[in-house]
Parts: sequence; C-alpha cells; structure tokens
Amino acid sequence: GYRVAKGTVGGANLSNPDLDLHIGRVPEGTPFRGELDDVRIYRRALDESELLALVQPGEAFVVPPPDKPQVVTLLLNGREFSADLREPAFLATRLEAGPLRVATRQSGVRDIARVVLTPLAADHELARRFEMFERRVPRVGVHLGLRRDCGSTLVPVGTPRAVSGSEFERFTFEGAISDFPSPEVEKDNVNYLAGIREIAVRSEYTDGRDMPRLLVKSVDFEGPLYETWPPASHRSIFFESDNNDGSKAYAREVLRRFATRAYRRPASSAELSALMEVFEEAQAAGNEFRASVREALLVALTSPQFLFLIENSSTPDPEPVGDRELASKLAYFLWNGPPDQKTLQLAASGALRRHLDTEVDRMINGEHFGRFAAEFASQWLDLQRFDVLEPDRERFPKLTRAARVHLRREPVEFLQYLIRNNLPARHLIDSDFVLANEVVADYYDLGDRTEEGFGWVPIRHDRPGLGGILTQAAILAGLSDGRESNPVKRGTWLARRIVAEPPDPPPPNVPDLSADTAGLSLRERLAMHRSQPGCLQCHMKIDPWGVPFEEYDAGGRMKQESVDARSKLPDGTEVAGVGELKRYLAADRIDQVAFSVLKHLLTYANGRSLEYSELAYLKQDATKLRADGYRLRDMMRYVVSNKLFLEK
Repeated sequence: GYRVAKGTVGGANLSNPDLDLHIGRVPEGTPFRGELDDVRIYRRALDESELLALVQPGEAFVVPPPDKPQVVTLLLNGREFSADLREPAFLATRLEAGPLRVATRQSGVRDIARVVLTPLAADHELARRFEMFERRVPRVGVHLGLRRDCGSTLVPVGTPRAVSGSEFERFTFEGAISDFPSPEVEKDNVNYLAGIREIAVRSEYTDGRDMPRLLVKSVDFEGPLYETWPPASHRSIFFESDNNDGSKAYAREVLRRFATRAYRRPASSAELSALMEVFEEAQAAGNEFRASVREALLVALTSPQFLFLIENSSTPDPEPVGDRELASKLAYFLWNGPPDQKTLQLAASGALRRHLDTEVDRMINGEHFGRFAAEFASQWLDLQRFDVLEPDRERFPKLTRAARVHLRREPVEFLQYLIRNNLPARHLIDSDFVLANEVVADYYDLGDRTEEGFGWVPIRHDRPGLGGILTQAAILAGLSDGRESNPVKRGTWLARRIVAEPPDPPPPNVPDLSADTAGLSLRERLAMHRSQPGCLQCHMKIDPWGVPFEEYDAGGRMKQESVDARSKLPDGTEVAGVGELKRYLAADRIDQVAFSVLKHLLTYANGRSLEYSELAYLKQDATKLRADGYRLRDMMRYVVSNKLFLEK
C-alpha cells in the first residue's frame, strides 16, 4: 500500500497527517470528486492481508472513522426521511409507480454520490415487517400539566384518539380545568420554571414496535367553554320555578330537591327545617342568596344521611330491606354510586323486587359498572400491594411506570369482561386468553397479537404460564418485595382470596425470610423459617400454595431458568408448577373457588363480614349454580336475590 500525503476528497483537503489514503480496488465503493482519479470510499476497515491483495496502482479507497455516522436526510417526491447513516441501507418505504424526485442533505465533510433503491420481494422479512408497520394505527393524545421543580406533571385530557387516515383531521379534547394541576405557586417563588402550564400533544406510546408518526399542523387551546350558560351543573340545582325570585320559598324548593337526591329518599320535615335554618343564618350574616343556599348544601353533603347507607329496623330480628334502601344498596353495590332515576322510580312504586334481574343486567351493562369492577377487584385481589411496590429497575426494566399503570388495570378489565360475558368461574383460574391492550400484551411478549392501542381485547396466548388471575403480573409482582419472589406472601394470598381457607394470623415478632439465607435453596429457607416456634402449623397451610409460584419472578413474569416448583397441597394432591395448580383448582376445587368469590361479593355488597352461620348457609346453597359452571353474571344475580343481601 502507498501513503498519500496530499489530495482532496469531496472538497476536503487530505493533507491532515491523521488521515491515511490507501491504494486498492473496491468495486461497490462511492467515487470521490477530487484531484485523484477513481478515488472510492470503503465502509469497513481491512486487515493487512486483505489490503495487500487489493493493491493496484491507479485506484484508492478511504476507511471512514469508526462511530462517526453521518446524519442523512433523503427527500423522495417531497417526503422527508432522516437518520444516522450507520449502515448502507437506512430506510424502508413504499413508493408509487412513476417518476421519483430524489434529493439529499447530509452533515459532515463527505458528499453523497449516489442513492441505491432496492426492491424487496413480498416474502422478504423486512417487507413483512413493513406491512405490519403500515397496518398499525397511531393514536394522538393530549396532556395538560404543570412544570414543577422535579419535572413535568401531565394529566391526560380525555382518551387517546385513533388517527386512521393520511389527510389532516381535526380532533377535539375537552376537560374541566379544575381536573388538572393548578399553576398557582406561592408568592415570591424564585424558581422560574414553577407554575408554567404545559400542553403536550403526542403520539401515544404503547409498546416497542414501530409506529407511523403523526404530523401536527396546529394546536388550539380554548376556554372556558360552555354550550349554555349557566352550565348544566348549576341548572340542576337552581332549576326553573315559579318562585325563582330569591325567596325563602324558592330556597326551600331547591333544598328539598337536593336533599331528596342526596339522601336517596324524600327528605323529612325535620331534615328540611334544619337545612332552612342554615340558609337563614347565612342570609342574616349578609351572604347573597346563592351563597346562602350553598352553605345549606354543604351541610347536606356532610350529613350521615348522605355519607352512610342507613337501614332502619324495628326489631332485632332479620327484616326485609325497604324499597328505597334496596335501591341504594343495589346501586352502591353495582355502580359504586347513587341509584339513577329509573331505579328510584321502581323503588317508589314498590316494583323493584320484581324487576331485580332486569335491573342487575341493566346496571352490569351500564357505563358505571366499571366503578364496581375497579373497587371490588382492588379489595378482593389486594391490588394495593402493587400500588406501593418499589421494583428493582435493573432486574425488571420492563416494569416501567407506564407499564405499571396498565398492568394494574388488567385484573379489573379481566373481571369485568368475565361478568359481562357470563363466563364460567373456571376462567378466573385458567383461561386460554388474556385480556390486554398493547402495553400489557408487550409485557407478556404478545405484542404482535393486537393492534388496538390502549383498547382491552381478549388475546389467545397458547402458553401454560398465562391465563386467569393467578398469573397476572400486577398480582404476582405485588406479592413480592420488588427484587425476589415470595412464596409465603403468594401462598397466603391464594389461601385467603381464592380458596377462602385463610391461615391464622402470624404470631408477633416473627421475622420474614432472611436475606442471609440467599445461598440456600427455597425449600431449605422455608424449613428454617418453619422451625421457629409457632410457625409450623400455619405454614403447612401456606407454603404448599406458594411454592408453585416460584416459576415467576418478582416482576410477575416466567423465570428463564428452571426451578423446582413441585408442591404437595394441604389435601395431599401433588402438583408440579402453576400449570398443574390451576388445573387442580379449576376442576377439583371449583366449588371452593366459587364459594370464595361469592363470600367476597356478599361481604362487599353488604359492607360487613359474614357470620359463621351465614358462611355455612352460603357454602351449601351456592352449589345450585354448579350445574351451569358457576357463571359470573349468574353469580351476581344470585348475590342480589339472596336473603343475605335482601335482609337487614
């Protein structure tokens, strides 16, 4: 090889002593414009033997500096693509037939001499990936927040909207400004970023797959915005009336109507008189009419009649709940909120009991049923543990803050889906599908099986380690310490929540599994723990349920390494992992699983624990649902029509 000390490459002087120009033949290289003839660029370094074999007078090549890619912008018929050119091919796109205008821009000292377009066969791997990419639908989301010392706090405005077309389209997102972080800061705050309002318009991220980008043309922010004035919330309180003149008579009308809605029954004369007293005192103190009414409304909203479901009994013996009491009890069970006008009308006419099944179906199909699913699933499955979990981010990089939001929602959406579709209770334990959006599907490595964005859809998983609530990541991760799995926590949870065979509370001052025993096997560590006084009897009811879950790490995913998850259950049944445990529960113990579900449903619906005699009655009576497989919506109807719910 020859060292060339002078010359120009693409207009750049080669007199720099750090730049070596060698002689050699490179058939697929890129020719330079310069003083040397036939100068070509070679994109990889050659070893000495290759260099000597290629040397011939009259040709040259340059080895580019490593790790210094060019930023290249390619314009194809006006469409612009930019990337770091680390590889010869950096773009896959679909081109229309016909003339193609090509232009380039780049950073650095080298010019681009040519652009190579290579057609891809339909069965090419990159072509298949591109077709999947084309089918994906991006979603635009709007977030409103506040810049704080520690960063931005953004709250979504409504729900993300799918952008399915390629033409500009207008999307409207609305929300009450009071629902978002306030920009008010304390006086004389010296942080220049504090209190700055931020609006984010973005393509919503779901999983790691490629997504078509969005082009935002403009953003308009408008407010305050009311279709009518005063707004509906104001008119629902200060309604039109013949007495609408700021008189006491009008105040009495307003308070009677409001108290009837708040107390979920007609307000008594004594209750109305007490509210009028507050109104009159406020007026005497110099408040204008609406401010005086507001004082009385605040009293109504802080009264026991509003805050509690009150059931009046005339004897110590069980009595049927009243019609209005039943309306409130039913609505707060299924909607976690007050009864609507239809339920109140049925109660007022004495027809609610005759139409209980119809009302249950209507409420389950209603939009407010999600509030029941969210609250009941959280209490029954103990999802609060996941809320306070601090996972080891290095061990579990997929358990991000964004992923946790959606994983936390998975048990709620799954339970709601089972009830609305009246599926058998065995699906709670072992189902051939998961209910997931793109974020949750990606966490389970099923990201290529849905294109619904944040929408929850059933996805067949074809894996023994998925399906049912036992293997959902939010539950398993919440029953860990964020670093290591915990068979004791998981076993206790299953015994209490799934089979309703709770162990006795642990004696005081018993330590957890010690980290000092990390070198021992799981069975050796559990044996050491059980050897402590007072521990053995309880752990015989806990550990057998928890050991099969050792197949899952502290992030709720299947472990990559093989583990010994064999266990002998309390009744002597032997299982080898969670797959066999689920089959055992879904078949041999489905009566006990259904009893556990009904027990927790009735406890939630009544707002109290069930007594021993009530549990014994429920365990025997509920078997009437066995013939149909303990279907979930049927179980909801059973709860509402049961004497344990209809009596006080």
